[in-house]
This record gives sequence, structure tokens and C-alpha cells, in this order.
Amino acid sequence: METASPPGQSNDSVEDRTAAQRYMIQVNGVLHDVKNEDPLMSLAEYLRSVLHLCGTKTMCHEGGCGCCVVVLEYDNPTKPEKRIIKSMNSCLFPIGSLLSLKNHQVVTIEALGSMKKGLHPIQQRLADYNGSQCGFCSPGFVMQMFGLLKNKPSPSFQDVEDNFDGNVCRCTGYRSILDAMKSFVKSTDTKLRGSFIDIEDLMSCTKIRRPCTRSSLGEIASSTSPAEGTTSMLFSKDGLKWYQPTELTQLYLLMQEHSSETVKLVHGDTAKGVYKKDGPYQVLIDVKGIPDLYKVTMGPNGLKVFSNVTLSSLIGYLKQYSDQSLSYNVIARHLLKVANGPVRNAGGWAGNLMMKWKHHEFVSDVFVAFEVAGAKLTVGDIAELNTYTPAQFLDVNMNGKVLLCVEIPKLAESERMNSYKIMPRMQNAHTYVSAGFRVQLKALDKKQLVESISMVYTGINETFIHAVATEKYLQGKDITANATLQGALTTLDKEIIPDEDNPLLASAEYRKSLALGLFYKFFLSLLSEGVVSPCNRSATCSLERPVSTGKQTFSSKPEEYPLTKPMPKLSAYKQTSGEAEFINDLLPLPNELFAMFVLSTEGSATISNIDSTAAMSVPGAAAVLKASDIPGCNTFMPPPYEAEEILSSGPVLYAGQPIALCLADSQHHALEMVEVVKVTYQDQQPPIVTLDEAIEKKSFYPSPGKGLLVGHPEDAISESPCKIEGEVRAGEQYHFHMETQICRCMPTEDGLDVQAASQWLDLAQQAIACAIGIPATDINISAKRLGGAYGGKATRASLVACGAAVAATVLCRPVRCIMDLSTNMKAVGKRHSYIFKYKVGFNEDGKLNGIIITYYADNGCSPNDNEVGESLVFSDNVYKCQNWKLIPVALKTNRAAHTWCRAPGSVPNIFVIETILEHVAKFLNLDPIAVKQKNLYVQGDITPLGFNLPYCSIWDLYSTQLEKVDVAGRLQAIKKFNADNRWKKKGLAVVPLKYGLYWSESYYLCTVSIFASDGSVMISQGGIESGQGLDTKVAQVCAYALGIPVNSISIKPTTTISSPNSGPTGGSMTSELNCLGVKNCCEILKKRMDPVKDTLPPGTPWKDLVAACFKAKVNLTAQYWVWPDAQPKRAPQYNSYGVTVAEADLDVLTGENQISQVDILFDCGESMNPDIDIGQVEGAFVMGMGYWLLEKMIYDPSTGEVLNPGTWDYKPPFSKSIPINFNIELLKNAPNPMGVLRSKASGEPPQCMSCVTLFAVKHAIEAARQDVGKDTYFPLSGPATVDVIQASCLVDYKHFSI
Repeated sequence: METASPPGQSNDSVEDRTAAQRYMIQVNGVLHDVKNEDPLMSLAEYLRSVLHLCGTKTMCHEGGCGCCVVVLEYDNPTKPEKRIIKSMNSCLFPIGSLLSLKNHQVVTIEALGSMKKGLHPIQQRLADYNGSQCGFCSPGFVMQMFGLLKNKPSPSFQDVEDNFDGNVCRCTGYRSILDAMKSFVKSTDTKLRGSFIDIEDLMSCTKIRRPCTRSSLGEIASSTSPAEGTTSMLFSKDGLKWYQPTELTQLYLLMQEHSSETVKLVHGDTAKGVYKKDGPYQVLIDVKGIPDLYKVTMGPNGLKVFSNVTLSSLIGYLKQYSDQSLSYNVIARHLLKVANGPVRNAGGWAGNLMMKWKHHEFVSDVFVAFEVAGAKLTVGDIAELNTYTPAQFLDVNMNGKVLLCVEIPKLAESERMNSYKIMPRMQNAHTYVSAGFRVQLKALDKKQLVESISMVYTGINETFIHAVATEKYLQGKDITANATLQGALTTLDKEIIPDEDNPLLASAEYRKSLALGLFYKFFLSLLSEGVVSPCNRSATCSLERPVSTGKQTFSSKPEEYPLTKPMPKLSAYKQTSGEAEFINDLLPLPNELFAMFVLSTEGSATISNIDSTAAMSVPGAAAVLKASDIPGCNTFMPPPYEAEEILSSGPVLYAGQPIALCLADSQHHALEMVEVVKVTYQDQQPPIVTLDEAIEKKSFYPSPGKGLLVGHPEDAISESPCKIEGEVRAGEQYHFHMETQICRCMPTEDGLDVQAASQWLDLAQQAIACAIGIPATDINISAKRLGGAYGGKATRASLVACGAAVAATVLCRPVRCIMDLSTNMKAVGKRHSYIFKYKVGFNEDGKLNGIIITYYADNGCSPNDNEVGESLVFSDNVYKCQNWKLIPVALKTNRAAHTWCRAPGSVPNIFVIETILEHVAKFLNLDPIAVKQKNLYVQGDITPLGFNLPYCSIWDLYSTQLEKVDVAGRLQAIKKFNADNRWKKKGLAVVPLKYGLYWSESYYLCTVSIFASDGSVMISQGGIESGQGLDTKVAQVCAYALGIPVNSISIKPTTTISSPNSGPTGGSMTSELNCLGVKNCCEILKKRMDPVKDTLPPGTPWKDLVAACFKAKVNLTAQYWVWPDAQPKRAPQYNSYGVTVAEADLDVLTGENQISQVDILFDCGESMNPDIDIGQVEGAFVMGMGYWLLEKMIYDPSTGEVLNPGTWDYKPPFSKSIPINFNIELLKNAPNPMGVLRSKASGEPPQCMSCVTLFAVKHAIEAARQDVGKDTYFPLSGPATVDVIQASCLVDYKHFSI
């Protein structure tokens, strides 16, 4: 950009300044010089490590989680008077790419608002709606919404719902987040939103209600422009050249000049989220500064789009010109399923095709859409331009060439086109199979003849593109004839030959069936409604998901406020503003090192040698530590646990086991070191990878428990008129805490100060003391908050804690040990997987007589976190039976040692008994809802473990819920729907719950201190805030007990100094037991203060009372050690009860499904905070939905290595995975006499009812099987992913008809 010289300033200085401006990037209105930075450094790393703007979080580093989202603004290259504003993943975007964007501005969470300056309305609203639990994902959600509102100040509900296809939240279950964001929609439909906030308030401070000074960010200084007339090279160092051409001719010349080198054209650089190890490249050319490559024209032949146009912009143009061709809406709709919004905002269609060009196995939806549409690609170099179809393009030698533009033709009047993408999850997922179909028809004598047809697929195999034989077969055929349909399907069946050798792919059978089914969908869509049988019409449409809604019902007692008051978490506003600090947000200390684990690639072997020579040559490398460097005991599980090595001393027990620790001056350099450490192995043995292999080879740990025998189950079964046997399975689940494992250790004069993301500080303290050989008293550990945990940071967090401690001790420097997502998923165990085998005897009315269950649980390579023998208390759920035999078996495999995961043991145990009741009902051809009701406990019944149920309310809850949500009426409607529709089905299921809460296994030290100067109160307790609202409930209890405001109470970080010897945070009882401890502390304090209070006038202010007590020498600090005694007969402290009803929709041809409605009735006693408890119910349930329907761990069968350690192939729920109608009711008038202040726990029990979604889908599958005469029982194991569900429907193309 040309600039005028100030008076008296020479042109030389202007040139110098202009040259300097070439290296300026602007963040939150401040210019920063990046001339000496690595241009490939991600924007996220630059923000966090260089600018120390740590509100932007990072987790996956592949554009799949959304916690790194920022907003980018810059001048429109073709219309400079307009600004382009978009959200984007800062973890993928290199800082060098900013330099080609004129007058750019990066906006981060810090620019929006803060606690001191005033919160932005989005930040405020997200917290107000209880949409932030652990808070790690909150800044990403805020920035994604900010980007939407900047582009569309008056969004619709659908806009909001569609906006978060790139953001993960593991805590909340999304409903509260969506409600918060929908409050920005102007609508009269109060069912869909909260109270509306005027868009004019978006830039107003919430504190002063005046225009916020932050709005000045909109006035971008024109000082971040590429300088014209200068060389296009920006960086040249370490063998890398980075260019920034501004003209197409410059680009051609650069491509010619460097044709013998490895060259990468950089636009959004999102490809590295998929192919992380592409490269290295010698030359990078940023093409975003070339205006000619942004051109878009609509001509008589179609829409011509040049290669700098992003996917999001392309979608916008296709919609804009949709009146020109019906195909444009089809393509736009298809491209909206590519990746997620921030990725589409940064990535271009050309880059997507270049990925397909380089990696033919890449399942490119852009390729499918363009190929089926008949698009033409223009490829250019300095000498010539050539045009190709997308299929031809794959074989073009692109050396020295540029993919210039695409021309997407209009459909002819007689042409029809459609495309399909079937994914593991509704949002942000690559395809199982995508297909596009375009046909030209000719009407003749009531016939519809095919003049031409194009059938394009991806996901079949690396080379399959067109179904050539089927295209040829259909030429001239009449599509109104069934013979044509079956002939085409038979031909297609023969030419579709899917790959079978990649464990990451769905089965070949499924992908072939999918290819046939998608063609069938298109075929029927070509026919008029009168031609297609009414029952087959449902094949043509996809499942439509309306905007989600939800209702939350609860009661509270205003007379007891702040107790029972629904209120946001105390730290919610810090979390939504990005001010809440997590460990990796802490600024590095002087000389601090970053540590990353080197992992084994073999599953059963012995290490022969570890060669760190290349690693030590990496810039910034400090050390590579091995097992021999550990000064103390090489175990992160101290006695009495079995040893688990911090670093392998030789024996390798699983692929992914840590074997060395690389230390460098940055995390990036430590990762580079890890990549070049060379490990050799000997004595390799075939690992035991699956549960079946372990059972076959009798690879068992010693008895994990004595099991349970009640009555005479064998006799009861043999004497029963009806008997069944069965087997069902439940898989693993990665915790997916957004903050991965991390710990920082700092040497002190007498030991170590440790900041640990751990649920169990006492265990971490013991483990570190053992590992470095010093007393526990010299190790001070603290934890302010965790970015999610769910059990994954209980015992397993000690691995990174010991790694950091060993390194800090050996090197005498502060060390931060981090696991990136991939390392975390490979090195750390998951939820235990199971095989259940059962035998059951029962009467003809479904009454249970005897049950025998064998539980085969995979413990992995260590039995330390065994759960199978500890969780038999959940095996009966709510069902009475006189005769039980429960046999726990702990399997030993070459996998990472599995560990506790939210509701450990209870989730699979309740699933298997529910499966049994479903099996019984199917055997008898009875309604499973009625069979379950027949067997329900009643008050006073005795459980298999021998304790009675004095407060059992499940019968009443069950009956009430069935009536309240009209189960009978809905079942009738479902029955009719299923009878009328062959290819769409519905199902409904009910799962009740009895969940026993045990207090005697947990212990915490709580301290309450009152400051004499002002009466404020400080609390330390033994639990750790991880999103569950522990700190908030503790403060509410304290405020209630002392009669003071909540805002006068401060909850301090948990430490081994203030709360030594405290037990783990988990098991759902941590909040209530710490509340009990704080309540008792307050009672102690009140008792001490009462004599002084009696001498003062009535109504003396709290502050004055405290001052008087201090003068009277009253001790204003109280402690209480909470470790409750066990109940008689090992009974739980109390039971929580609940009933959940779920309804599902199913596309039989594809296996796609959605949960249309969930109604949860949950007994939470008298909730201390209904907002928090409802959030816990929703979050637990949705996490459970992921376990049963989405989340699948995939292992290499030969080594046992995790093959899907990231967001590309592991799929937790997203915002459109949740129930469409999600209703939660906390049982009213149900005080818990055995709880703390009449409350009950909420963190884990609801997850046990989440299997109701699997059973609802199963009932829909049963309806599909009935249509093919297979109305018999079949097991449906978890996770029931889309491919498993479709296969269970027994789809056979020979049943397809018009």
C-alpha cells in the first residue's frame, strides 16, 4: 500500500518503514514484528508463547476441537472497501500467512472483555446460562459466536445451531451453550431461546453500560500491507524459503525457478491437520496476496471460481447463484459437510483437491462434488493453461504448475443431480462413503430413459471414482422399471470392490452396501411420487434435524438461599473471558524446559537400544532421559499398587508405553526431538490386543474379587419355564478432557513445587517422592482447576507428574511435562472394555428367577485400576431376582492400563442387566417396558448384596415418567410410522436407574478461615474443581451456614499443604463430602463465636461480630477431617433413582440416526444448586451417548498401537449429536435424609441411563428387521456406530424396489 510521506521525511525512510511493515502482524489492535520468527509457527503458538495471550487454548492441533478459535479480519482482496471477517483455528494458521492479508487484525478472547473492564455480552451470557463447566473450551465457543455475529448481526436459530460444528465441549452436553447463544436471536418463539439481548449491546461494557472502548478495534491501522514493488521473498533461513508474491506472473516464475525443489503453496494450510507429516518443504509460497486468484464470475457456461476462494466463500457463491442451476445448492449443501466452519473459512477448495492429488486415498468431498457436476479444472504454468476433469487432474504432473480455477457448469434442463455424504457423526467428520449422481433423462411413451449418467464415489478404494459399468448399463434404460433398478444394482454390486486392509475404515461390506443404498436413494428421487410405492418414499430423503430445544424443571427454596439457589459457577465469568488460568497458561519460568514422552511402537518386546544422537542436534534440545536416569523408584504407582514404570527399563508391555523423555526449550522443539529418537527392539512377541485373544490364551489377572453368589442360580435357571443365553460387549472410551495431561515441577531449596493437573494430589505426591527419592513433605503440590478429568487424571496423572519431577530433579531446572492429544490417547488407558456372557431363567410373564453373568473386563497391562470386582453393586440396577451368580474376570492385554472413567463399572454393569431385560422381552414377544416394570424393586426389598432399600421410589418414578411423557401414545405413533415407512424407522426405549453412592471410600481435609480485618472467608478443601461446580457448592454451603454473602467467600487452590492426605476427586461424592466438611467447620466456628455473639446487640453486622470475636481471642480457623464410616452390611450411603425415556430416528439404508427426544427424571434430593446439577446431568448423559453410539478406539491388530489418536478418527459428541428435544426434570419434594443438606450426587448416575439411546436405536433396527422376516433377538454392543447399525438392519439390495 502506498503511503504519503510526512513533511520533512525522506522517501528512503518511507521505503524502510514500508519494508518493516511487511513483517508486522496486528493482534487486538497492537502491531508486532515477526521478522525474526519462524513463519511456520502457528498463530496459536505465537499468541500463547510470544505474546502471552493465553485465553486462546490449544488441544488437538489439527482443527478438530475448536478451543483455539480466534477471529481474523482483513481487507477483501477484490473489494478493498469491504472487510472479510471470519473465525478460524489458530492452531493451523501459520503466522507467515498473516503477512499477505492487507490491514489484517487478529481478535482474541482478551479483546472482547474481562472481569475488570467489563465482560462482552457473549462472555456474560455463556456464563449466565451455565454454559461453562471446566471452562477450557469456553473461549473457543465465545470467539466462534463473535465471528457469527460480526458477519450476521441478526442470526436465526438455525444459524446459531449450525455455527458450532467445530467446537467440542466434553462437560456440558452443549444444551446450555446453545441456549446461551440462541439468546442473541430476535424471535417471538420463547421455546427456542432465552431472553433476547439486543445486538446493539454487543460492544457495550456490562459494568458501565456505555459503548466499550474495545470497539476501537474496528479502526484498523493501515499498516499491515504487503509492500508493493519489492521482492516477494519474506523469509530465508534454515533451508526454508518463504515467498509472498502479489501477482500471478510472479507465482509462475517462482514455480519455474524452484521446480527442482519441494514446493508448497500456502493458503489456509489446513491440510496439516490431516497429513501432519507431509514435507519437509524447501519452498513455501503464500498465494493469498494475489488478487487475481480471488476472482469469481458467473458466465453462460457456469460459475468460474479461482483458487484462492475458501470453501466458505465458495458455498456462499453457490448459494448466491443457485437460481442459475439447481446443482449449485446441491454442491453447497454437500460442501457444508466438509470439516467445520473455521476450517472452511481458512481452507480453499483448491487445497482440498491438492490433498486428493497427493494422497489418492484422501476422501475428498470437493472432488466428488466437482467430478459429478462436470466441473473443469484449469492448471497453469508460465507457458500454458490446460483444462482437466477432476479425475484427469489426479494424474497431472503438477511440478511447476498451479491449480488456477474451476468452472462449475449449469445443469441442463433435463438433468438431475444429487450428492450424499455418510459420516460417523453428523458434524465435522470425514466420510465413510460419499457419492454424487447426475443424470440426463428423456421422456418417451410414459418411460423415463437415461440419456447419460455420472456416478461418482469416494471411500470405496484408492482408485475407484466412476461406477463405469453401471453408468454404461443404464444408458437408454427406463428408470420406471424395477428390472432397470435391479439390473443396475447387480452391476454396481459387482464393480464396487472396497478396500479391506485398513482397520480405520468401516467394513468393506458396509461400504459396499452404502454405495448401493445411496444409488437407490437417488434412483427413487428421480421418479414421481405416484410411481414410487408409499412405503419406499422414505428412502429418498435424509434425516432432517430441526433446531434443538430443551426444558429444565426443578424446584428450589428461596428461604434457604444461597443454598438451593440456581446460580452460575463462581469462576464461570473468568472462564468465558479466558482469564481462568490452567497450568499450560502459566508463563514459563527462567530456564524452564518442556518435556515430551517418546513412546514405544511395539506392543510386546524388549528395548535393545535408544539412540538420541539426532534428537540432541535439534535446536533447543537439553536432554533425553531414560529409565537409568531416574534417581528413585521407576514407578508412578507407589506401594501398595503394582509398579508401573515411568520409562520402560527394557520390557515393553504395550505400544504407546513411554520409554524416554525429551527435554527442550519449547514444546515444539521437544516434539521435534521425539520424532527423531531411534529405538530398536528385540524379542518381539505377538501382543494380546483383543479381549477374545486374552480369553482364548487365558491371559487373566489373579481374581479381581470373590464375585457374588446369592441363592441357587443354576437350579433356578434350569427349573424356569423360559431360558436364554447371550453375549454383549461394551468398548473403551477415551476421557477426552480438553486439557491433556500436564504437570509443572520447580526445584526449590528443599524439594519441589509442583502444579499438577491431577484429581489425586496425595497419590501424585507419594509417586513423586518415590520416583526422586525424597520425603513427601518436601513436595508441595497444588491444583487450582482442571480442564476436565472424568477419572483420566486420577492415577494416570502421576505419570506426567513423575516425568516432570524426575527431569526437574536431574537437570535442576523447572520442567513442564505435557502430553499432546496423540500421546495422551496412546500412552494413557481408557474406560475398561467388556465382554459379558449371561444365562437367565424367567417365567412366561417375564419375572426373573435366576441370573448368571460373567464379566470379562480388559484391564490392559496393569490391574491397578481394576473395577470389575468392585462394581458388582450396580449389577442388579433396579431389578429384583432371588438368585444371582456374578463372576468377575480381569483380562491382561498389551494395551495401556485402563483406568477409571466417569461412572466406572456402573455404566457397563447397568448396560448388561438392561440388555438382559430387553432379551427376555424379545424372547417372550412382550413389551420390554412392561417386563422391566414387572421386575422393579419396591421399598423394603433386599438387594443381592444383602442390604435393604428403605427409600426405594423407583416404582413410582417409573410409572409417573411413562405417563408424564406419554410413552403409550408415542409407541402407538411409532408403530404406525414404522408400518408406513420401509426405509425410515423409529424406536423408543426406557431405562430406569438405581445408583448406590458410597462415602466411606473418600476422605478430605477441609479448612475454613475468617479474616478478622473484614470478615471475609477463605476455604481450602481436599477436592479439586474440574468443572463439576465443587467450589461453588462449597461456597454456597458456607454462605448458608454462616449467614453471609457468597461473594465474601474465596475458595483457594487445593494443595498438599492445606489439605494433606486427601483422597481422589471422583466417584460423584467429592462435592457433597467437601460440603459436609465445610458445613462442619462452619458449625465449629459458630459454636466458638456464639458466646461473643450473645454479648452483642441483636443484628450486629457480621464484620463487627468477627472483629469482636478476634478481640476475644477466638480461633477463627476451623478444620474438619471428613472420612465417613461405612454403612451396615456395606450398604451405600444412599441410592439415587431415575428414569429416562429416549426416542430415535433411523435411516435404514445408511445407518444414520438421531435421538429425537430424551426425557430424564432424576432424583437429586434437594439440589444445592439446580443449575450445576442439571448441567451435570446433561453433560454425563451426552458423554454416555458418545460412548454408546459414537466413540470407538481402533488398534493395530499386529502391534496394538492406537490408530485413531486424534479428532480425525475419534468422534466424541458434537452439538448436533445431542437429543433434539432434551428435557431434564429434577424430582421435586424429594429430600435425602442420608445426604448433605438433603442433597444427592449428580455427576455420574445420569450417565448410566445413557444406554437408553442405544436401546431406542435398537428398537428402530428391530422394526427394520421385521420387514425382512428377521424378528428375532440380536445383541447390539457399544459403541453402536453408524456402520454397525446399518449392518444390523440386514439391508440387502435385492429387496430394493420401486
